[in-house]
Amino acid sequence: MSGTGLSNLLFGLLALVCYGGATLLYVTWLRHPKVSAGRLATLLAAAGAVFNFVFLYVRSLALKTVPYGDLLGSMALFGLFLAAMSLILEARHHDRSLGAFLMPVSLFFLLHSFLLPGGSLPKQEMRGSIFAFHVTLNMLSYSAFAVACALSLLYLVLGRRLRSKRHVLNGPVSRLPSLSYLERAARTSIGVGVVSLAAGLTMGFLWAYKVWHVEHPGWLLDAKVWGSVVTFAFYLWVFVRAHRGAAPGSTAKLSIAGFVLVLLSYTAVNLFFSKVHSFA
Repeated sequence: MSGTGLSNLLFGLLALVCYGGATLLYVTWLRHPKVSAGRLATLLAAAGAVFNFVFLYVRSLALKTVPYGDLLGSMALFGLFLAAMSLILEARHHDRSLGAFLMPVSLFFLLHSFLLPGGSLPKQEMRGSIFAFHVTLNMLSYSAFAVACALSLLYLVLGRRLRSKRHVLNGPVSRLPSLSYLERAARTSIGVGVVSLAAGLTMGFLWAYKVWHVEHPGWLLDAKVWGSVVTFAFYLWVFVRAHRGAAPGSTAKLSIAGFVLVLLSYTAVNLFFSKVHSFA
């Protein structure tokens, strides 16, 4: 990892170990709900989030800018936001069942931030508060959409189980949240994502006009810009549609499809089609 030292590597590895342990314990708790397993899962998830934050903080000191201005750092931030949202939902609703679905995603993104090759030091232009807010808000929106996707998947699985002939809920399924909670929480997550992405795009346009209007006059035509705009328009439509009384099942399916769009914009478009973007 370019721009990081042994201490940063240590904090990243500790975060990985904690996320991995939390994932195993959350899944264990969902199958066999023991108080000790649940509490230890929560403790490891919280410790992983702390180590993840320190990992990013130490990296920012080395780079002298935001530590998530490239794909490597933004994936680590994605993992941190997902872990934090999982813990917030758990504390708010006293329900650990979502941890078994969200913590593996945190682990996945943090692990991939380690597997990616280290990038070069960021350019001087990729600094300042506007740029920092742009990337942070975009990543917050992606995390909210990821949570909405996980909640929507649970909604569809639980709804299918309830509609089946054998509608008795037992085992791990019996410990999942109610359909009404999953619907409300997914809609709220989409709303948070839409607001965050709107603010992030606004900051991005302001920063790009200030920095790129001379060096990259065609930045508005960049694939990443249009990918983000299409993602925002899609989720705004889903959010408005849901608040107008659309069927929760169709909203859940659209939320899942939307997150596929997020992943394409976040990875494939960034890596292969964007000419000016190297960050989220």
